[in-house]
Amino acid sequence: MPENATPASRPELVTAVPTPFTADGALDLAGTRVLFERLAEEPIDGAFVAGTTGEFTTLDDGERMAVIEAGIAAFGPERAYVHVGAAYPRQAVQLTTDAVAAGARKVAAITPYYFPAPVEATVDYFRQVVEAAGDAEVYAYLFTARTTTEFPWDKLPLLADVGVTGVKISGETDESVARYLSYAPQDFVVLSGNDIAFADFIDDGGAGIISGVSSVFPQPFVRLRDAIAAGDGETVQSAREDIVRAVQLVRAGSIAHLKAGLELRGLPAGPVRASVEDIPEADRTAIARELERWAS
Repeated sequence: MPENATPASRPELVTAVPTPFTADGALDLAGTRVLFERLAEEPIDGAFVAGTTGEFTTLDDGERMAVIEAGIAAFGPERAYVHVGAAYPRQAVQLTTDAVAAGARKVAAITPYYFPAPVEATVDYFRQVVEAAGDAEVYAYLFTARTTTEFPWDKLPLLADVGVTGVKISGETDESVARYLSYAPQDFVVLSGNDIAFADFIDDGGAGIISGVSSVFPQPFVRLRDAIAAGDGETVQSAREDIVRAVQLVRAGSIAHLKAGLELRGLPAGPVRASVEDIPEADRTAIARELERWAS
């Protein structure tokens, strides 16, 4: 564990929640509220709302705010991490302002995307988001594979300097995440999007994970979180094996697979608005079998 890491007594388990749509592709706001309320009953520590799993790139700003407001209402302002990131600062600032006015206490923003932003521009983007957020916490969302914007490990303190509370890191190797952890300032929160590496990430000083897979299969993630906190190595190993199986069943968080899993749980989900591959029927059947196993 890095010398400057401060592990929590219990790791954070934050579920990245999908956004339901109707059959014609419209936002299903009523279904969104039902889904969020049901997921809020799970023993998770929070929810990541209107993020990648929530198909934020397909939502207009009015829809995003409706989803964010539903997230705050269902999970409460302390459990809802609402995503306000955008391709350019002006949009992110306006979304941040509106989210905070709606009661958000934790906002997350992906880096500028499509055009790769240099470090200086990325830091200034987050400075503007922090200013708009007031006393709400701001988390930087680093996802180079989707954004094309790289943010080097050793520049992480620059985010803390402008008031960023922490980061969510997705799409990086274990070695890369370990380097981010080594450069994280004291009390800077580092969250990972890698479900399978949950236990190892916590051992290395990470604070927790933001997991789309846990929206369908919360049980193994809750077991692992609690086993890590209790120092129960045997249960940690068993839960890790269950998580590996769950991740494989939903193709590492494929939105189509996650939505199929939610529907199989009797929850609103609807079609994927983004242009992605449909789930094969064999995969749907396999997910159903796993859900039956957890229900028994």
